[in-house]
Amino acid sequence: MNDDFNLDESQKRLMELLVSRTLNKYGVKRGSQNLSEREKENLKATIQSLQKQADLLINSQKSVTEKDVNPVTNTYEIKDKK
Repeated sequence: MNDDFNLDESQKRLMELLVSRTLNKYGVKRGSQNLSEREKENLKATIQSLQKQADLLINSQKSVTEKDVNPVTNTYEIKDKK
């Protein structure tokens, strides 16, 4: 595979930029944010879900259509193929 085409690294850099810009926009500074255990677990679950969706989209040969998006939440729903 071509070393110039590293999708994982590109995604990582884009995500870091997005998060950094968003945090700066809302004045969030580095350091303890004092999240409750519930908030931490919710954040972890959300990140894992987003990672799973991103991995599925990237590794999928199928293109996503409007039929694949939940009209209520406007999110791509992972349909387990069992």
